[in-house]
Amino acid sequence: MAKKKLERIAEVKTFPNVSHAGAELKGQWHTIFKNGRPMTLELGCGKGDYTLALAQQHPERNYIGIDLKSARLWAAATQAMQKSLSNVFFIRANALDLTDIFAPDDIAEIWIPFPDPYPQKPRKRMTAARYLEVYKKICRPDARINVKTDDEALYEFSLATIADYGCTIHQKIAAVHADDATEELGIMTFYEKRHLAAGRSIKYIQFSLP
Repeated sequence: MAKKKLERIAEVKTFPNVSHAGAELKGQWHTIFKNGRPMTLELGCGKGDYTLALAQQHPERNYIGIDLKSARLWAAATQAMQKSLSNVFFIRANALDLTDIFAPDDIAEIWIPFPDPYPQKPRKRMTAARYLEVYKKICRPDARINVKTDDEALYEFSLATIADYGCTIHQKIAAVHADDATEELGIMTFYEKRHLAAGRSIKYIQFSLP
């Protein structure tokens, strides 16, 4: 298993739909997608569940998955190529470094499905103020940020933090699957399926930055 993982880490560096630097793309995204369509980020994309599903639902938009784990990006990028999704790209990067990759107003939407709740380190949560500062520097004024989690503490923390930051909350749902979910909210990641099987409720927040 370790050998296979190392092989994938090496192989993904050769993929045309993956960057391991990202900084060289700042101001050059038209060379990747060859169009001026809106760009959506999935942060902590893992194997690309949301990135791939959204790209299939909305071929008129461009999607970029961000993750630190090369082996996960290998799985995501491989699926994208198998599905011939030309509106998908992946970057190995830390979310705090997004301003090195994107210019102001580059991003029209962000998805953060099931981020690490960091129970002992709240400043590392992806809805903490220092992350919101980064998002504000790359997002369009009308950009929407979408968060899904099964973690009650993260949900409450996020609501409080984005309110303190002056964000506008457009939607908050304490149990996504209690009612009919929208097409986008109906997308289920690996972790979401596991959380639902364990009887946990899935929570959702959509907000925009001040």
